[in-house]
Amino acid sequence: IILVSIMAFFATFTLAQENKFAADRADNAVSLITENMQISDSDIVFLRETLYNKYASNAAKIRGKNLTEDEKKQVYRSAFTETRKKLMNVFTNEEVKKIIKLEKESFKK
Repeated sequence: IILVSIMAFFATFTLAQENKFAADRADNAVSLITENMQISDSDIVFLRETLYNKYASNAAKIRGKNLTEDEKKQVYRSAFTETRKKLMNVFTNEEVKKIIKLEKESFKK
């Protein structure tokens, strides 16, 4: 029972770390995007959730999997395509292009 409890604790701790990374990265991107674009509150919530899911999913697919650089690039490309499709359901093509540009800039900060 003690061993199972310890393993559950470490699994929870590891998951929380990944979620914190994804949350921080999404918050940084959304902050920069909202500083440079007029977006409604509901669209901000949608954008944050979409970016958070992208970052959390990428981390889950890559961390600890010993993937090659090409395999990692494929994960990122797939996530980019999927995220762009989701954003296109809410934003115009020009808005999506600007969001993607600002998201990339947020990585440098």
